[in-house]
Amino acid sequence: MGVHERREQRFSRLVEDHADALHRYLRNRLSGGDGIDAQDVLADVLLIAWQRLDDIPPDAEAPWLFGVARNRLMNAHSKRSRRSAISRRIRPHGPSSPAEDVALADLGLRAALDALPDPEREALLLTAWEGLSPTQLAVALGVSVNAAAIRLSRAKSMLLDQLHDDSERPESSGTLARDTR
Repeated sequence: MGVHERREQRFSRLVEDHADALHRYLRNRLSGGDGIDAQDVLADVLLIAWQRLDDIPPDAEAPWLFGVARNRLMNAHSKRSRRSAISRRIRPHGPSSPAEDVALADLGLRAALDALPDPEREALLLTAWEGLSPTQLAVALGVSVNAAAIRLSRAKSMLLDQLHDDSERPESSGTLARDTR
């Protein structure tokens, strides 16, 4: 078997093993109204994986791919923010979007997650939703294992504090916050 065939086989296996988890990761981080499609970002991630197939560590494929997906998401959000800033300047001001556009998922948890700084939120979501170990998290974030563990610990603490603060507000149900303490 030639080099090209081995390369195609490795890429096919990589897609088979990791595409669903990557798509889930992307979907969990994108809201429907932000104009960014998880399928498009996944296609970008897989294109980069194909182009840099020889750079992907065989023992850390998932963390490497999550790191690329994270970077592509940050790029997509930056582009979206720039476009929004430009369109706000040229678009006439009108009423805000209707309440039906607001997601009705667990707003308390979403608000608490959104209140976290980006690095802490990402560390928490990669471990909680994607099941990455601290070592894999370090690879995905491009930091040392110690730095990843510290960031994760700080993220958990900050999330619990945020949920606890929300549970003390009378307008918040706070059931999740009370259950996690």
